[in-house]
Amino acid sequence: MGGALVEALLASGVQVTALARAPEGARRLADAGADVARGDIGEAARWDARADAAEVIFHVGLPRLMPPVRRRQLKKAEREAAAGAEIIRSLAGDRPVVIASCAIGDAGGALEIARPALAAESALRGADVRIVRLPWAYGPSGFICDISRGLQMRRFRMVGPADNTIALVGARDAAAAVIAAAAAPPGTYAVAEDEPPTQVELVHHLCAARNAPRPDHLPPRMAAMSMGSVVVDAMMAEQWVDVRPPPGFVPAQRWRRDIASALSGD
Repeated sequence: MGGALVEALLASGVQVTALARAPEGARRLADAGADVARGDIGEAARWDARADAAEVIFHVGLPRLMPPVRRRQLKKAEREAAAGAEIIRSLAGDRPVVIASCAIGDAGGALEIARPALAAESALRGADVRIVRLPWAYGPSGFICDISRGLQMRRFRMVGPADNTIALVGARDAAAAVIAAAAAPPGTYAVAEDEPPTQVELVHHLCAARNAPRPDHLPPRMAAMSMGSVVVDAMMAEQWVDVRPPPGFVPAQRWRRDIASALSGD
């Protein structure tokens, strides 16, 4: 959703300085009109001076979790997320911070895959922070996009019975919610679409949109070998989001209508 956030801010006439990890992302952001700083969040000495003039700091750079995601990798991601958030807090001073966090949970609370985001939230406590918790975001990159590509290449199989609910939000809606939070009081907000699909509904919808054959089901233990137990647990959970949108946020996307074009970047 980082690209969607930058595009939305630029479209509204805001000057944006964006931190980009990879050369491809840096080129896309520069082409869109952003002032781009290259580097990782942990390399603050390379880019922190570029943020001096910022009125608001948006933190959307949580550690990437690349499958297979196992608990040892998750602990490392927690440490990295907390360290990055502490850098943001120190850099921000008394300026407002908006963090795009994770709202992937079930009736029992947050799932393990959300632990790095929760670590970042904890590290930002005491700052002038607005937290926006998001479920799986669909756009031209990310986990849902990876599923779509896997289906096209016949490399994705549904996990378990696949009758569980998958919470979704469009990347453009996620960006709009983060921007709305910047003008809202400090606090924790959460957005997700109404009427989320089940895992099987989502996969079959993507298959129809991509003219791909419907995959079969993979037992969780076998799926964990390629995805990791953390991802498998999240994929099989009956996901639930306590929706609390920031004031002024109006959702515009609906997965049934928009997911195919969103994944294509249209």
